[in-house]
Amino acid sequence: MIKTNIWVFFVFYVIYALISVPLFLSTSDGWLAIFVYLIFGTIYYAFTSVLLFLSATFRTRRGRTIVKINKSLLLKIIGFQAFVVLFNYRTCGDSLCYEGFLPSLLEESSIPLFITPPFVVVVFALLLYLIMLSLFLLDVG
Repeated sequence: MIKTNIWVFFVFYVIYALISVPLFLSTSDGWLAIFVYLIFGTIYYAFTSVLLFLSATFRTRRGRTIVKINKSLLLKIIGFQAFVVLFNYRTCGDSLCYEGFLPSLLEESSIPLFITPPFVVVVFALLLYLIMLSLFLLDVG
C-alpha cells in the first residue's frame, strides 16, 4: 500500500487521463479510434476525474486527505493498459485489420511474432482495464 494525499493522487490521475487518450489514439485509427477511444475514452476519463474531484473535496472537508493506493491492483491496471495499447487493432477501410499495433510494427521491421491475440481478447482486456480502473478509483476515493 502506498499512502498519499488525495489531491496529489487527483493531479496524477488527471495527468494519467490526459496521457491515456492520446496513447490509445496513437495505436489506433479510423472509426475505431474516433468512436471507441476518442469519444468513449474522453467521456470516461472526464467523468471519473469529476467524481474523483468531488470525492477529494468532500474528503478535504472531513479532514481525511490521506488515501491508500493498492500497488498490486495498480500494476494489474498498467499491465492491462499496456496489453491493450500494444495489441490495439486498426481499421482497414470498413473492416478491422487482422493485426494489432505491435504485430504490424514488428512485421514492418521483419521481426517474427509468434502469437497475435484476436480482436475479442483485446476488447475483453480493454473492458477488464476499465472495470479494474473503476474499482481502483472507488477504492481510493
